[in-house]
Amino acid sequence: MQILIRNRGPLGVFVIFFTITLIINLSFSKLDLQVFINSLYHPTLNVIFLFFTRLVEGWFVIPLFIILLFVSWRKTLFMAIVWAVSSGIVQFLKHFVFTGFEYNRPAGNKFLTSLEQYYWWTDDLPHYGSFPSGHTTAAFCIFLGLSLIASNKKIGTIFMVIACFVGLSRPYLSYHFLIDVTTGSFLGTGITLVGYLLLHKKLQI
Repeated sequence: MQILIRNRGPLGVFVIFFTITLIINLSFSKLDLQVFINSLYHPTLNVIFLFFTRLVEGWFVIPLFIILLFVSWRKTLFMAIVWAVSSGIVQFLKHFVFTGFEYNRPAGNKFLTSLEQYYWWTDDLPHYGSFPSGHTTAAFCIFLGLSLIASNKKIGTIFMVIACFVGLSRPYLSYHFLIDVTTGSFLGTGITLVGYLLLHKKLQI
């Protein structure tokens, strides 16, 4: 309980994000939501969301882990474990559970690709494996993990806001539907929090 209280800021950001996006998902169809999100297209937003969506890719994550290794190998091990577990679960779900055409990404959806006024920021978008969002899962996993091991919880709250922007970038750029992002945020947060509760005493973090 003390862990939850100490990290109420970062966890509160997740709860707000998850609750709002869940309500939206339950209120509208995923195609209607995707068309609406796409209607918000603006060149400036493209630049902003492309930056956020790439924050959980190798160019950022690998240096982050290397730097963290010099700070504390125990904290690095914790981060590596929860990241590996969350990534493995997401890939299992994508490749063995949610494999039907109804789980295609926006670029693999016949209705969206038939729209004349739908904006695609690139012609090289993936078509399959939409659910859940791996980038969103990784974002909430990594940034919650950093929040949990950070002594300054205000910084931890900022980390979680960044995770939210990574999640929102996915449907904006038509990599995913909003429901993929909502689920990914839950997986990333849940796996990391459970991992911390199980490992923080053993690893002394």
